[in-house]
Amino acid sequence: MANLKPRLSAQLQLRRQRLRGETWYVLAERGRARFVRLNAAAYSMAGRFDGCHTIQQLWDHLLGTGKDAPTQDEVIDLLAQLREAALVTFDRPADGEQLIPHLERVARPRQRNNLLAWRIPLADPSALLDRLAPLRRVLFSPAAALVWGLAVMFVLLLAIQHAPALIAHGRQWLTTPRYAALAVVLYVPIKLLHELAHGLAVRRWGGKVHQAGITLMLGLPVPWVDASAATAFTERQQRIIVGAAGMMAELALAAVALPLWLTLSDGLLRDAAFVTLFIAGVSTLLFNANPLQRLDGYYIATDALDLPNLAPRSRQWWQDVLRRRLLRVPSAEPMVAAPGEAAWLAAYAPLAWLNSLVIATLAVAWLGQLSLLLGLVGGALLAWQMGLQPMISLLGALRRAAMLHQGTARRWHRLLLAGGVLLVVVLLLPVPQRTRVQGVVWPPEQSQLRADEDGFVTELRVADGSQVSPGEVVLQLANPALQTELERQAARVTAFEAELVQALPGGMTESNSPSGEGRAGDARAELARAQAELERLVERQAALSVRARIGGRVALPQAADLSERYLRRGSLFGQVLDTTPPTIRVALPESEANDLDGKVRSVSVRLAASREHAHEAKLLRDGAGAVAQLPSAALSQRHGGPVPTDPQDKDDLKPVRPVVMLDVQLLAGSGVAARLGERAWARFDAGYAPIAWQLAGSLRRELLRRFNPQL
Repeated sequence: MANLKPRLSAQLQLRRQRLRGETWYVLAERGRARFVRLNAAAYSMAGRFDGCHTIQQLWDHLLGTGKDAPTQDEVIDLLAQLREAALVTFDRPADGEQLIPHLERVARPRQRNNLLAWRIPLADPSALLDRLAPLRRVLFSPAAALVWGLAVMFVLLLAIQHAPALIAHGRQWLTTPRYAALAVVLYVPIKLLHELAHGLAVRRWGGKVHQAGITLMLGLPVPWVDASAATAFTERQQRIIVGAAGMMAELALAAVALPLWLTLSDGLLRDAAFVTLFIAGVSTLLFNANPLQRLDGYYIATDALDLPNLAPRSRQWWQDVLRRRLLRVPSAEPMVAAPGEAAWLAAYAPLAWLNSLVIATLAVAWLGQLSLLLGLVGGALLAWQMGLQPMISLLGALRRAAMLHQGTARRWHRLLLAGGVLLVVVLLLPVPQRTRVQGVVWPPEQSQLRADEDGFVTELRVADGSQVSPGEVVLQLANPALQTELERQAARVTAFEAELVQALPGGMTESNSPSGEGRAGDARAELARAQAELERLVERQAALSVRARIGGRVALPQAADLSERYLRRGSLFGQVLDTTPPTIRVALPESEANDLDGKVRSVSVRLAASREHAHEAKLLRDGAGAVAQLPSAALSQRHGGPVPTDPQDKDDLKPVRPVVMLDVQLLAGSGVAARLGERAWARFDAGYAPIAWQLAGSLRRELLRRFNPQL
């Protein structure tokens, strides 16, 4: 391509921007939203594209002047940017057509479409924006900014004041099908308002908006407008306002949604207000404001910090460093950075890549919740799009640079071989297999103080912390309904006894006749059943006296609240502490519990009161099977535990999927005094296994759980 003669578009407009003490040049085509922003070195080359001189002649001229000339790779990248924006033509179409495939490969990182976010242009919004012209000066005025700021401060204060209620409501309802359906219905209108604000902001300062459409992001249509005309604005404040306009519109919507949620009664409108608040408030700040994504936050940050073209220049910076430091390419020259810019260039590309991986992982997890097939397909596509493709692109650029010289080509092959060997070693390296599970301090069965019968607390016989002996009454309950039933049953027994006496010989009923003998037999049977029921009721009456099964010190965490409290049968209200070490009860999904079966070599426990100390423990017993109720609400996600529970369960004891309960006991002599219900973390060590084997096991468990929801 050395003999090609490039020519800039005849409709080109040039604007200058001063950033970090350097002059940048924005090349734009008149009347169209196509822009390229170049630094001084790149413009010194592009500004000479007159169609009369070849690329080789222009490059040689710049080298001869002693100015900061772009490298050959930078010239190719410059041609790719200008061609993508349709701002350059070539003198010979045939040679240009041969050049196009290579330029497309160079420009590929700037393409907007990918496998999971496909941008589809639909219409020109100019007519709509013209009709809304009166709104532009009103919305983007100092008075509107003041009103918006006060509204956002008001909603922020409300959110802080009602934060516990908002968090609890979100945990309980956001994952339900009702709220998911509302989010799908409301998402598009909210984003339409977001994009309309961008378009109005661009037109407010004379920019053109000629394209609008939708982006199919994970199958969900997301509106967009082309606001790239703001790139050519000379005032930095105007560019920042255009970038922030969409988020400002959504935050204004959130300022309306929160008061509605607080004042409306339960129903569809209140649910819609909460979903609107979540989309327009939380999700907007988490995603749109994130500068590590090429969304609003990125453009706001680059304009505010004077970091033009940060993302592509950061990738270029890293390629330059790797070519010079890793491959030691002789002709590689260091990239020129403005004062204070090098740290940003070094940090942005790796942080953005890690951020993409986190988002991809969350997206795959969300898709997997909807469908196993969607999770697998989405995982494969995201792994390629955000993990493998950038890596392959980087390796391809390094390979092309290395193959230009014989010495660097040999170094490239050695590095490639060493990297492959290192990857195999890492995958086969045995690492500890550890499972960390949250649990609660749980008393052994014999030390638990439970109500064996429903009743009201009438008397607390012992005080918290006092000593009791086995069989001593700790708590006295009263059950008026049971007492009434007992008295009624005793009366029935008396009646059946009298009836039996009458049916016996010498009674008023003649027992020598067949009918008399039959009546006596029936009376005996009825009396036996009545006496059995009376005995059962007497046992229930005796169970109202809650007794200690072992001797020790009584621990009653809520002793002051027990008076006249109604306890249901099986309710745990305290324990008797003896010399037995504390027991920790943990909950595991059935698939993970099966993997631990017979493999646990050691167990350690950390208590909430002393997390810095790990205490040795032993696994008392494996769960005989999955259970459908947690021993304590502390294990539920709503209360900070690991187990998701049914949102309809007010007690937060019913897990979404059955879990296996395991008991872990601290070893004797640990000297640890644990409190009933205290949080604890148990770590099960199951020896060593290669990383690849552990990853395969995790994938197998996830697939089994998806195919069998009971696991």
